[in-house]
Order: sequence, then C-alpha cells, then structure tokens
Amino acid sequence: MIRSGALLFCFVLFAGVKLSAQIQITQSDVQAFISIGNTLESSIDTTTPSINIGSTGATSWDFSGLSADIQSTFTCVSPSGTPYGSHFPSATAAFNGITEEMGYQLNSWQYLGISGGNDGLLNYGSGAQGNIGLQINVVLTNNPADRTIVIPLMMGSNWTEDYVERDSSALTGFPPEVSVINIHKENVVDAYGTMTLPGGAQVQALRVRTDETDNGDSYNRFISYLFLTKTGTQISVEAADTTSPNTGVIPVDGITFLGSGVTGVKPADNTTPADFNLAQNYPNPFNPTTQINYSIPSSQKVVLKVYDELGREAATLVNENQAAGNYTVDFNASNLASGVYFYRLQAGDFVQMKKMVLMK
Repeated sequence: MIRSGALLFCFVLFAGVKLSAQIQITQSDVQAFISIGNTLESSIDTTTPSINIGSTGATSWDFSGLSADIQSTFTCVSPSGTPYGSHFPSATAAFNGITEEMGYQLNSWQYLGISGGNDGLLNYGSGAQGNIGLQINVVLTNNPADRTIVIPLMMGSNWTEDYVERDSSALTGFPPEVSVINIHKENVVDAYGTMTLPGGAQVQALRVRTDETDNGDSYNRFISYLFLTKTGTQISVEAADTTSPNTGVIPVDGITFLGSGVTGVKPADNTTPADFNLAQNYPNPFNPTTQINYSIPSSQKVVLKVYDELGREAATLVNENQAAGNYTVDFNASNLASGVYFYRLQAGDFVQMKKMVLMK
C-alpha cells in the first residue's frame, strides 16, 4: 500500500557504470519543481514484490522494469482559489490531480512551500473530494508542516521531524470524523549514484532513507526510500518489513515513480477485463487535455461522446467496433469554453455517463 504522504518529496543491481560527482539539490531546483504550471505524471507499481535498493555511499539503481497499476497526472496551481486553500495560508503551491483512495477516485490537492531561511521544502497537508456513494471531503493538516527535504540536500544530510497529523473526513449528512497522529521522522541521505528510469534514461540521484514512527490509535513504524534528482523526478519505495537490511534486495509494499514526461512504464495488466467500466477522467478539473479510460469484456460497437450542460454534443471521441480490452482516449478541449461537461460511453447494451470540469 502506498501511504498518502509519500507522493511528493516524501513522495538494483550495481551495473558497473562510472558514477558522476555527487549532486546537490538547491533552493532553485526545488522552486522550479513547485512552479505554477508544472505538470507531473505519476505511476504506482503495487505488483513488484521486491527491489534492489543498492548500497550506502556510491552506488547505482535500476528501476527500468517497473509496472504501472495506477497512473495519473498532477498540475501545480496557485493555492488561492482551490477548495482547501484557506486551510493552508502559508502554502505557495498546490499539486492537483486524481488520486486513488479506498477503491474510489478523489480529486486531490497537496499544499507545499519553501520555508524561510531556504532550509526546507514543507508539506502543509492536503485536501480531497469525491463521490463514494455519498460526497466526501477530506482535509489532512500537518502541524507544524512536515519538512520533507532540507535545502541544500546532499550526501550526508540528515534531519528529524516531529509533527501532528490531523485527518478530518466528512460524508454529506454526517458529522466529520477526526483522527490525530503524532509522527516522528528520522531522515538521512545515505547514498548517491546513477539511477536508470523506466524507459532507460539514466540520471544522477540521491537516496533519502526515512524511518517513521506514528503514535495514534496504534503504534506503527515505516521505512521508506526516496530516490531524488535535481529536476524533481523521483522514485519512492516503501519497505514491507522494517527489519529489512539497508542494502540489496528488500520486500516492498509499493513503488511510486513521479516526474515530468514519465515514459516507459508499462501497463501492469493486459488481461481481458471481466466487465464493462468507464473510469473518471484525469486530471479533473483539466485544462485543456484529459484522459478517459474504459474497459469492454467482449468485442462491441463503441461510441464515446462528450456533451455540454445543455445536452448538446461537443465531441465524438470513439465511434467504431473494438475488441475486448482496456482503452485510453485523450480529449483535447482547447476549442471549448470553461464549464461542466459529460462524457457518455455506449458499448452494446452498456451505457454509462460521467461528469468532468474544464477550467481555463
């Protein structure tokens, strides 16, 4: 399972390649990462049971074989005007995208900023909303903000964080449920070297090892590894066993790959789907492009159209016979006005419609 805080800046065999000099991640690197308009693609691999995390010191990592169970896109926007911006007045950036929670898709925002004195990237918390049968709103706040990395970040950097995580969830018509967790994190940059990404590109990275203990309703401990580049491209690995060694192959609970223009992460499941399904588009809201995923279990005549709020047809995306399988359609709404739109899938006797929001 990928934990909610692991998405941004928490979010292998030694190949014998020549290692470059140790990199240093600076304030300008981090500022570029959280600049408004920056778009990141995220792939989550929950099927790989173990991976080689290299060694401490000079090393290398090979993540070229990662698979993708869940893929989504996040865009950095100004916190002002977002649904939860008032909860995080000190944040200067918010990454917005569709996330998976409890089997449902939620529209989420994660609020970030650079602390005074140029000494860290702060994670103030997040907010999410969606429909799980009833409308749900979730607000997670960190007090004080979690310093996810120090600036500058280099080999040997280490820091400790203590904060309270307050999670408030509210279903329409019900009082909110609140949980409070005391979190202690010990972070250290203990390795550097060449990282091979999905698709084969090689980049220089630092490895941040985080030992986290949570004291809420129960006591929990988590070990994770963040492999981070100067551009913000990153791979986060959550260890399945806190007693695993700090080197070599370890069992994992999940792996997240995040970066600009993520390529080469292969789909994890190419099997014939068991049922019809029309997924929520992502990102949503979007500007001006979004993706629509759907599945059909048998060969069908498929029609996928977009309508405006008045029921007028705005676009025809698919109108053809298709074999059983999983499909992704890109929708470019650059010629449409901002507003609410509906996309409708008809495949044989199956008909389903979902709503999406274009915000220009």
